Amino acid sequence: MLRLFFLFSIFGLFACSPAERPADKSVASEDSSASPEGNAEPTGYTEYLWCSDGENYSQESADGRNSMWIEEVNALGMTNLGSAEIVPSGWSSENFDRIAILFWENKEARDAGWEIYLESGIEDKLNESYPEVQTCGGDDWVNVYPTNAYLVRTANLPNPFTVGYQFCSFNEGKGPDDVRSFLAGPWAEFLARYDSENPDSPYGLSINVPDFDDEAVEVHEGVPDTFDYLWVNLWGDEEEREKGWSAVEEYGQGMMEAGNEASTCSEEQVYAGRSVKTRS
Repeated sequence: MLRLFFLFSIFGLFACSPAERPADKSVASEDSSASPEGNAEPTGYTEYLWCSDGENYSQESADGRNSMWIEEVNALGMTNLGSAEIVPSGWSSENFDRIAILFWENKEARDAGWEIYLESGIEDKLNESYPEVQTCGGDDWVNVYPTNAYLVRTANLPNPFTVGYQFCSFNEGKGPDDVRSFLAGPWAEFLARYDSENPDSPYGLSINVPDFDDEAVEVHEGVPDTFDYLWVNLWGDEEEREKGWSAVEEYGQGMMEAGNEASTCSEEQVYAGRSVKTRS
């Protein structure tokens, strides 16, 4: 059975083109969801924060810090904020030790949440209670990367989980329409066979469109200087990931060729992830 859940109108994906994206990473365009085909909104707003471990970091201290953070942000009314943590798997970065992910309902919730959070003094409380454990976001929050998220296929992820990122750019003469056609055609056909052979697969897919000027921010290893979107493979675990890529090798080459006609994507960067805060 095809377990393909399009939680947005496929014709609304990439409604905001790269040329329309704001240069200011903190400000979205006034009508970033509008498209000639419809008015589909992003399914969420996802932010990535680079995090560096301090000299007092341990899993126990990090868990304690996270528990305090959860209690504090819930007290501020942000019970619908979700969070996860991902750590490079099989590689390392000079820029961070791990990445914190914030799952906001939308950009408006994100803007209001950050305003309340920064005024609350929670960061000072966390650093006082858990000194030199972890620092996220960089100086003046320069290493915070917001994106409009489009959930293409719902994942049924365990905790912990595996996730892979590919950074993609449209090929010359190609654009969002071509990716939409690819998702609705060759990709969906491939998933139909994959699901028939793996009915319990937890695999999901999200596409994240940067809401920042990618030419004006710092990027880490393996990330191109510019890109149009992130293809986010939500794997259950490494075994599921290997199974998925094996299926691509076995009967997904035509699908890959079709996708490569529309976009050029980087090699997949793999992370080990775990949920930190679930939405209420």
